[in-house]
Amino acid sequence: MTVPGDDGPGGARRSLCLYTRSADPSGMGAHLLELAGGLAGRMDVTVLCRTGERVRWLFEAASACGARAVALPGPHDPAYPEVLGAHLASHPVDVFHCHAGWRWEDPHGLRLAAAAGVPAVVITHHLSYLLRHPGKAQRLVRNTSWAHWRIAVSDTLRESYLARGVSPERFVTVPNGIGPRRQAPGRAAARAALRLPAQVPVVLSTGRLTAVKDHRSLIGAAALLAPEHPDLQVVVLGEGELRAELEGLVAALGLGGVVHLPGHRADARALLDAADVFVLPSRAEGMPLTVLEAMEAGLPVVATRGTGSEEAVVHGRTGLLVPPGDPGELAAALGALLDDDCVRGRYGTAGRRRYLERFTVEAMLAGTLAVYDAALAPRGAGARAPGG
Repeated sequence: MTVPGDDGPGGARRSLCLYTRSADPSGMGAHLLELAGGLAGRMDVTVLCRTGERVRWLFEAASACGARAVALPGPHDPAYPEVLGAHLASHPVDVFHCHAGWRWEDPHGLRLAAAAGVPAVVITHHLSYLLRHPGKAQRLVRNTSWAHWRIAVSDTLRESYLARGVSPERFVTVPNGIGPRRQAPGRAAARAALRLPAQVPVVLSTGRLTAVKDHRSLIGAAALLAPEHPDLQVVVLGEGELRAELEGLVAALGLGGVVHLPGHRADARALLDAADVFVLPSRAEGMPLTVLEAMEAGLPVVATRGTGSEEAVVHGRTGLLVPPGDPGELAAALGALLDDDCVRGRYGTAGRRRYLERFTVEAMLAGTLAVYDAALAPRGAGARAPGG
């Protein structure tokens, strides 16, 4: 019997191309690397990504985990489709797997893969459908229609596409998964690394400083919490275009000694040990890796309803869920956890157990390989939907 994702017909090793045109892959890039590292021992894996300073880390990490990394011109470069098409023609693969965020409208990737005769063309949608302009919506549906199979990283995300008329056929959910942390320095060392006092309540969040992450609501919640929690420290790890605006809001609210924006940290997962509570106040998420990382680290999580976070966090069991864009509700949830050591410990333990049951990298790899097998099965051979 052929092991899923291992050998193809005649025992030949299957080949996989993981592709993103994102200029700032962030969590999507981390997901892609989990796939590359997990599958490199079973398939011949190539990672195709664009050139650019913010993508260099992905290129280097892909090479380090055993994949072949190939840099492409930016998608607005006139040579881009020609270079991509030539690569696909000269390096045929069994599976071409695109990874797409909510602004993804690449008119070339999937089409060129299909034109090159790739047997299985797959796309993973990482963020919920947020496009409102009818023309952009039509282009997204048209440009992704070349895919033989679609993957959503959460049911919430999948439903957002179905509501816009995307067919449910060959469109399945494979939740994100992550591997264990490589470093767990402990509370004292993690707080020292962030220059935080040892005995104060610490709320930590990780994410790009962008509007969709809604750090404004978190800063507003901190202003409401500070009078009752005078030693409170709120740390947001990440970088982005809203830095100046958020720093201005912190200063205007007199929270300079409470809210800290230390920027991007490569050791962010290790620094989770500094926190009492993890929070992600986003207005939209697919299946946020940062929430899964907090659960793996044994932290209680406060996150927002109506996003992919809701499928990871069980309200009243592994953390608390609040409406997005509501600093008052966010403050109340954070305060409830900061005030109760026992509940924090219980939620953190339950969250880690839920991670181990549902959101490991092994579970994600198995689900993804099942999609590849279904996409590669001969038509009319009775291939079933993964999990069906």
